[in-house]
Amino acid sequence: MTDVSKYAHPERTFGTYETTIEVTDLVTPRNMHLRFRLPEGKEMHFHAGQFVQVFVPQPDKPRRTSYSIASAPQNGTFFELCVTHVDGGKSSSYLHSLKKGDKVTVLGPLGKFTLREPLRSDSVFIATGSGIAPFRSMINDQLAKQTPKNLYLLFGNRFDDDIIYRKEWQDLAIKYKNFKYFFTLSRPTEKWIGAKGYVQEKIAEFIPNPKDKDFYICGLSKMINDVQDKLLSLGVSKDQIHYEKYD
Repeated sequence: MTDVSKYAHPERTFGTYETTIEVTDLVTPRNMHLRFRLPEGKEMHFHAGQFVQVFVPQPDKPRRTSYSIASAPQNGTFFELCVTHVDGGKSSSYLHSLKKGDKVTVLGPLGKFTLREPLRSDSVFIATGSGIAPFRSMINDQLAKQTPKNLYLLFGNRFDDDIIYRKEWQDLAIKYKNFKYFFTLSRPTEKWIGAKGYVQEKIAEFIPNPKDKDFYICGLSKMINDVQDKLLSLGVSKDQIHYEKYD
């Protein structure tokens, strides 16, 4: 068994918790938003960007599957996940089958994909698909802390109904003048009037003065590699680029 304690962030409450499902919301045709309530009197204090491991029941022994926390850390009595259903995937099928009141064992918080605080510059968050989860945590955390820095979200998907938390991002941009979002689709339908193409193709168009900003990237390896190559070609230094791979 892997010693996951080495992935625990210092000064956070790491442990195993029996949580209760409080919210299940199918936010896109393939993405389920879930809220896990900790037992009464318990709190799990985490940094925005960290993840938990969910114990998925199996005939022999539980499978542990990692998911980024999708909620801000201001309230430690619960956390939220966003889970993409994978055809034939045992873990995602299990999580999509959960109902309000179900009990789920989790381990965490884990991971070191967190923001450099206090923010030294404006920050750009680049994601595809469920890679948006840690950025929902990070962005809401920074807005709650009233950061004076600008926060940019560049979010790529295949189809328009794949855009996770779409209305939330739109509402945040209205409420907070220092938050800006940009959606782009690689397989848009005819009704889509927004940007078309991959995220790495849109950086120069959407992000002013990229050399002056920190970049956080989350998604599959190919996308992350393509984004890094593009950033380096734009003069962004390696120490300004931070990422979390989902494969």
